[in-house]
Amino acid sequence: MDYKKLGLRVGLEIHQQLNSGSKLFCRCPIMRSEEFPIEVRRKLRAVPGELGDTDPAALQEYLKNKTFIYKTNSESSCLVEIDDDPPKPVNENAVKTSIQMCKLLNCDIVNEIHFMRKTVVDGSAVSGFQRTALVGSSGCVEGDFGKVCIQTVMLEEDAATPISREHDVIEYRLDRLGIPLVEIATDSSINSPDMAKQVAEHIGLLLRSTDVVRGIGSIRQDINISIEQGERVEIKGFQELEKIPGVVINEVNRQIVLIEIKNELGKRGFKDIKIDAKNVTKIFNDTKSNFIRKIIDNKGFVYAVKLDKFSSLLKRPCGDRTFGRELSAYAEAYGLGIIHTDEDVAKYGLEFEFRKLREELSAGTEDLILITAGYSENQISNALSLIVKRANHCIIGVPKETRTADGEGSKYTRPLPGSGRLYPESDVPPVALEKKFISLIEVPKTLMERREEKIKEYIGQGMSRALAEAFASYKHLRGDEIPMIDSLSKLYPKIEFSVIARMIIEMPKELKTRFKLEQKVDRRVYVSILDALNKGEVPADSILYILVEHLTGKSIEESIEKYKIVTDTELKKIISDTIKNNKDKKESVLMGMIMQKVRGRIDGQKVAKMLREMM
Repeated sequence: MDYKKLGLRVGLEIHQQLNSGSKLFCRCPIMRSEEFPIEVRRKLRAVPGELGDTDPAALQEYLKNKTFIYKTNSESSCLVEIDDDPPKPVNENAVKTSIQMCKLLNCDIVNEIHFMRKTVVDGSAVSGFQRTALVGSSGCVEGDFGKVCIQTVMLEEDAATPISREHDVIEYRLDRLGIPLVEIATDSSINSPDMAKQVAEHIGLLLRSTDVVRGIGSIRQDINISIEQGERVEIKGFQELEKIPGVVINEVNRQIVLIEIKNELGKRGFKDIKIDAKNVTKIFNDTKSNFIRKIIDNKGFVYAVKLDKFSSLLKRPCGDRTFGRELSAYAEAYGLGIIHTDEDVAKYGLEFEFRKLREELSAGTEDLILITAGYSENQISNALSLIVKRANHCIIGVPKETRTADGEGSKYTRPLPGSGRLYPESDVPPVALEKKFISLIEVPKTLMERREEKIKEYIGQGMSRALAEAFASYKHLRGDEIPMIDSLSKLYPKIEFSVIARMIIEMPKELKTRFKLEQKVDRRVYVSILDALNKGEVPADSILYILVEHLTGKSIEESIEKYKIVTDTELKKIISDTIKNNKDKKESVLMGMIMQKVRGRIDGQKVAKMLREMM
C-alpha cells in the first residue's frame, strides 16, 4: 500500500508497570496471588463529569447492566482496592521512576502532580474510575525510524485482571489493581506499520532501563490508527510487538472498505434507518432451528430490523472479517448474536421464517433483514438500537471507536471516550516537584547503550557481529532473567561461547523455518547435548540434527547416540566399502554418499582428506 497517499497516521499509547515496591495508593505488595477467599459484588453506573457531560463510553457500558464480582485476599489487596478506604499518600518510588522515564523521553516535567479521576465503567476499577496524573509532556524519541514526539507521560493505577465473563457477570481479580503504571502517548506522526513496531520497541527498551516490572503483561500497547478519509480508531490489548504491523495493515484495510461501503450507499440513495425493532417471535413459533426453538421454549424473544439498501454489503470483506461480523460485534457487546439475509439462512433452518419476515417488514430486494434472540427485551432493544445507529453511520464513513485486539484483527468494544470522563481527584493532594528534587534523580544508562557495550564484549569473546547483536537483543528482551546461555556457558567453560549462543538463539529459528518444528526445547535437552559435546562424544556440527531427531519423537539419549562421533577405524571401513561398491563414481559423488552416512558425526574436511588418500 501507498501509506503516504492514504494519509496513514498512527499514535501509540504504551503502558508499563513500575516495580515500586508497593501499589500506588496503598502499601500492598506487587505480587500475584493464587487464592481469593474474599468476594465483593458491585454494579456501576455512569454519572456526569465535572462539566455535567456523561461520557458516551461509560453510558454504553452502564446500559449493559453488568454485575461485577471482585475476588481478592488480604495479602495483595486491602480496603483501598475495594473502595472502602481512602487512598494513602502516593508511592514516592513510583514518582521517581516516572520522572526518570520523562528524562529518558526528553520531556518537560511538571512543577506539581495533580491526580484526576478517569471514569472506567467496564468493571476493571472497583470505584468506577482510575486515578491518573500528568508527569511530563512535549518530549521526543529518535532512532532509525526518525523522530517521534511524546505528547504525555502519565502516572496512574493499573486495572484489575478479568478472570471470566459469562452473560451479564464479569469476575475480576484484584492483585493487579492499583499497581503503579506509566502511560506514554506519542503523537500521530508514525506513518507505516513497520515504523509503529520500531517506535514501540524503542520506547519499550528505554522504559526497561528503569525500575519496572518484568514479564508477560507488564507492558501493553494501545494503537490509534486513521487514514485520510477515515477516523481515529483505538485498538487495545497488545503485548506482542510482532503483531503490531499486521494489526495496522488490517485496520487500514478495514477503513478502506468502510469508505467503499459509504460510497456504495450514496449511489443507492440511502436514507437514515429508523430504530424500529419488531418483536417477531410469533413467526418462529414452529421453527425447526434448534437454538431459536430453545430460546422461545424458555420464554425468550426474537426481534428483527430492516436495514434499507444494505443487501449484499454485509458480505464485504472488512479487514480480517466480513462487515456482517463487524455488526455482530455490536450485538456481542450485549451478549447476543445476529443472523441476516446476507448469510445462507438455510444452514440455520430458517428459510421459511426469513421469507415471512420479508413480507412482515415490507423489505425490498435491496434491503437486508437482521434478527437477534434473547431473554431480555430491554437487552435486545439496546443491542438492535446500537446496530441501527452503526448502520446509519455507514453513510458518514468510519466511526470513532475503541476496539479490542483479536489476532491480527480487532473487534468493536465501545465508542471512543470523551472529555466528560475526567474530573479532579479530591482525596489525593497535589505532589510538588521542586527543581532540586528533579535534578537529583539520575537518568540510568539506557538499554541501547548497555546493549552496544554487550555487543562489543561478545565480539571480543569470538562471536560474529550478527550473532552478538542477536544475543544482546535476546538477553534484554527477557529483562532481569539470567539467560540460559549465560548459565550454560558457566557450566561448560571448555565449549566455545559462540557454539552455545548459536544453539540457543539461531537453531530454534532454523528448526522452525527449515524443518517446520516449533516445539520449545527444554533446558534439560540442551544440557544433555552439551554434556555429550563436552565429553567429545558428538561434534558441534551435530547439534542441529540431534535436536531434529529429538523433536520428531526420539528420546534425547537415542538422538545423541545416533550422532556419536565416528572413529577413524569406522570411517575407513565406510569409505572403503563405498569405493568398492561404486568403482565407476567420481570423487564428488562418493563424498556425497559417504556424508549421507556420517553427516553430523564427523567433520567433513576430515572425510574428504581420508577419501582422497584411500582413492
